[in-house]
Amino acid sequence: MMVIAGGGLGSMWIPADSARTVATVYTVSLLATLPIAGVAAGALLLRRASASSRALLLRSAVFALLLAYIGRQLQVHWFAWTIPSPLAAPLVELGRIQVTASPTVTAHGFSVADVLVLVYWLGAALVLVPTLVGSMIVRRRLRIISNTNAPALARATQAVSRMLRIRRSVAVHVSPRATVPVTFGWIRPVILLPPHALAWSDAELAIVLTHELAHVRAADWICGIAARAMCALYWFHPGAWWIARRLEEDAELACDERVLEAGVRRSDYAELLVRAASMLPGARTPNITSAFALSGRGRHGIRARLAAILDSSRVARPLAQRWSRLSIAATMALALPMSTVRLAPTRGLLTSLMRDARWESRAYAVLGLAQRQDTIAVARSAAEQDPSPRVRAWARYALAESGVTAAAVAGAAAAAPIHQ
Repeated sequence: MMVIAGGGLGSMWIPADSARTVATVYTVSLLATLPIAGVAAGALLLRRASASSRALLLRSAVFALLLAYIGRQLQVHWFAWTIPSPLAAPLVELGRIQVTASPTVTAHGFSVADVLVLVYWLGAALVLVPTLVGSMIVRRRLRIISNTNAPALARATQAVSRMLRIRRSVAVHVSPRATVPVTFGWIRPVILLPPHALAWSDAELAIVLTHELAHVRAADWICGIAARAMCALYWFHPGAWWIARRLEEDAELACDERVLEAGVRRSDYAELLVRAASMLPGARTPNITSAFALSGRGRHGIRARLAAILDSSRVARPLAQRWSRLSIAATMALALPMSTVRLAPTRGLLTSLMRDARWESRAYAVLGLAQRQDTIAVARSAAEQDPSPRVRAWARYALAESGVTAAAVAGAAAAAPIHQ
């Protein structure tokens, strides 16, 4: 929170936190559009490559967008990018709300920014509530488990884990509440199987466990949670939902590739998938990694998976582990600049605002002008000559923040007169 000191104004000049929040959300959504477009282009180029490569790209995008949003809360800005007037208009309006002592008020007594913040967090909550409810359902199902034939399940799980090079211990249980195989958890992953899993042959059990343990190996559970959090923070951005949906689809296809890589015939796997789908209520396909994953794809999802499984021209080679490490480095390289970039109106727009009759416009403009070497003289002049004491107070504050001393401000009283 910024407070202007000096001039006897003190706590009168506290910007609206709600306006600053809206400005942050708007800024990060603009910045997010570029990497989302890049990911879309990358996914298009990789459409004939393995699903593992596309899933890795999408996971990187999810965590980059999350880190970019979280990093902005640290208020560390290394860069300032100017944006054209049409895109800067919301920032200017929010800036006016921040600097005014009596913000625009709606009929219900809230400022415009207050209403926008309320709508934003309400939308985020509506996205997260199903995830929280689903988590509670899964925990409740864990209370009713059956360890019937546990030794056989343990042996099959260990064999598949060795094949997939999974070093963590994975618990496998049969639950009467489970209708499909469900994988959840990250540090201590758990796989729940439906009761009819006890009637599966050893080959069928190995296929199902290979698919579910592939989710564990790829950490798809935590990635699904992260994708849901991303959708909550960027719920107004269609690109975020597109990434989450594609990640869900490609993560399933990547696990199918693991099954095929293990030597399972495409026709056998497709037949097993059709039989499993026919037993589901409403023929809904299992989701990404948990009972509370993003959303079911229904029959369309089954058809897409079957088409990919039966397409022998598609690459079915999962990526090597080194690509995961490279993706982490690429994610950090993308997220750090995004979290520190500050978007600002162009120099011409800020200068034109100094001729605005409204003091709020001029006060907002000096905040940006004081940060630029080529316009700092205008801010200095405003600190002494602007007819509004409020603008003069904001100008002094902005100059102090930029390192200009009070003596320098007084010595520049005659410089760059302001035209109203």
